[in-house]
Amino acid sequence: MKASTLLITAFASLLFLQGCDDDDDRPNVVIPEPPAAEPNTVVDVAVADGNFTTLVAALQATGLDQTLDDATASFTVFAPTDAAFELLGQDTINALLADTDTLSDILTYHVIASEVDAAAAIASAGMKVEMVNGDQVGLSLSGDNLLVNTSTVTTTDIMTDNGIIHVIDAVLIPPSDPGMPTENIVDTAVAAGSFTTLVAALQATGLDATLSDESATFTVFAPTDDAFAILGSDVIATLLANPDVLSSILLQHVVAASVDSVTAYTLNGQSATTASEAMIDILINPDTDMLTVGGANVVMKDIYTTNGIIHVIDAVIVGDVEVPTPPGSIVEVAVGAGSFTTLVAALQATGLDTVLADTDTDFTVFAPSDAAFAKLGDATIAALLADPDTLSDILLYHVISGSEIKRDAALTVAQSADKKVTMANSDMAALSISGSDLFINDSVVSTADVMASNGVIHVIDSVILPPAMRGEPTQSIVDVAVADANFSTLVAALTAANLVSSLADENATFTVFAPTNDAFAKIESGVLSALLADTSALSAVLLKHVVSSQIGSVDAFAANGAMVETVGGDNVSVNLVNYASFTDSESEEVAYDAANQRLVGGMGSSMAGMSLYVFNNDLGSAGSNCNGDCATTWPPLLVTDGSVSDIPGVGTIMRDDGSMQASFLGRPLYFYSGDTAPGDTTGQGLGGVWFLAEQNQTTLQINGSNVIVKDIYTTNGVIHVIDTVITN
Repeated sequence: MKASTLLITAFASLLFLQGCDDDDDRPNVVIPEPPAAEPNTVVDVAVADGNFTTLVAALQATGLDQTLDDATASFTVFAPTDAAFELLGQDTINALLADTDTLSDILTYHVIASEVDAAAAIASAGMKVEMVNGDQVGLSLSGDNLLVNTSTVTTTDIMTDNGIIHVIDAVLIPPSDPGMPTENIVDTAVAAGSFTTLVAALQATGLDATLSDESATFTVFAPTDDAFAILGSDVIATLLANPDVLSSILLQHVVAASVDSVTAYTLNGQSATTASEAMIDILINPDTDMLTVGGANVVMKDIYTTNGIIHVIDAVIVGDVEVPTPPGSIVEVAVGAGSFTTLVAALQATGLDTVLADTDTDFTVFAPSDAAFAKLGDATIAALLADPDTLSDILLYHVISGSEIKRDAALTVAQSADKKVTMANSDMAALSISGSDLFINDSVVSTADVMASNGVIHVIDSVILPPAMRGEPTQSIVDVAVADANFSTLVAALTAANLVSSLADENATFTVFAPTNDAFAKIESGVLSALLADTSALSAVLLKHVVSSQIGSVDAFAANGAMVETVGGDNVSVNLVNYASFTDSESEEVAYDAANQRLVGGMGSSMAGMSLYVFNNDLGSAGSNCNGDCATTWPPLLVTDGSVSDIPGVGTIMRDDGSMQASFLGRPLYFYSGDTAPGDTTGQGLGGVWFLAEQNQTTLQINGSNVIVKDIYTTNGVIHVIDTVITN
């Protein structure tokens, strides 16, 4: 009964409340709106991402972070990553942060004052777009990639509340201000002092008067003296003696209009008509971010004159112009040169001298000099001369049959997507560029365009060997590593990281850059032990050495200057390093003997491109340092931070006293002041056992690690052996 009464009372109360609601006698209940979301601006997104710390610091230094944080505005930002800024070098970054006016101009050159998504940008390829600083950028396509000037857009359409971010791989630099030039094209070239051959050629053809005409407008792609020197003195003399031919070549460097660098960027992938009516290709090399014209790199842009623009290039554009040639065939030219005696003997031993003397066929020959053959050693040369089949295969790998490919045409191939050519033995070889060096595989072309009546010779500095045949391998990557005692540390590491089964998978294909035991030994023992005990960190390091496709040595040579993605998601660099071409201001101090001292390093080390005496003991082993009395006999090569940063293979280590010591491939470097000649085993120094070691002039490097053995094929991929563990 009591329960029923309670229910009735509750029901009556409910009716009463309803009645009050119907009469609007109670106040309205207002439900508050949820708080507005904080704006997620361009700056917010850049800060949160973590890959734009330098960009954010630059924006803050100039106050532009407040501008791009305005939620009521709309922007498109081409945002360079931290890695993109690193390409400038820390000194340049520091200088820019201290010069906010210049920095602000650069930063606003990355911004459009409206929203432009990837689809609209791609639709605008081949056009110029005005940036916030008032200058223009050139948009173009390279395959499926959008380029802004020469920078590649790597990620598109990161949406924010006040605009769009597109990520780029290099910092954009605004074009030069034309200013008020006072000299014409020819006067400017004369005053520069680095175009003496070009000026002489213009004078020999009468084109100097044409290009001095103040009533006309020209764009000149001007080869430097070094560019002409690549042709060789004989070719230059031949051209100067044939002004009509020389004129045709020079006019291929002239466009009868004003073409600034930004306009050239928009022409990427197209051809320009020159004053000779020849068409020259204009390309942006995405690997080097270089603008190229007719295969030549544009090394300096936008030199304004009173009658046009000069762009400096590093090669002469010969194109299809027929250059008068000596009456001799390729073989006769080689014999007459006197520096190809081993090559000529090899051609004669195989009967290929008759083939290359055929004047009805054009050939391109990459000819190793006698010095190049000497690198093989007398025993190897003798064995090859006794094995004509193998020797013939090697020699034909230096020949392109049926076409004459001059240097500028070779440069065009080197900047193409494929970068490979078919040699006369049917194998492929790779053409690539590093700086001003043209490579075929890992050999440098030291002299180009030596003309003959049936083709052209390019002199190279080492013999190129045909790539290893895959054959029918019977072991997986893991089996090969296990069977070779030089990889015991690698196998132990793979086991500890639980990666053995993955790399033994016969249904997958991998390329493994395999560090030797000596490579692992360069890591300090305590650090290595800790790494082997940390499965996650160890796996991350090991996966930096694995690519999920097969990259043979020729593919690697073709990738010179590019980045390759590893299984771990990292990008590793692939570079051919020509040690002989480095002229860093510190290199003389590091590379040569001074004041009767010999530069020495730890067991197995060597110096860039130079002969270096090294000692056969464990002084230079990982973790060792010559301190105290030892350092009196073996003074360490002390350097300041960064002073050796531009020398390949050379770095620094910290000594016990906190000073920085130069190292080569992780090994500390010392001076030896003793008078005892190398080879003396009387006890001088530590251990007293000396031998002479040489670093190959050209080395294939993966993230700075030297590839010492190439093309070990397995049932599920290929192994390349490297001498340093990739940790960065």
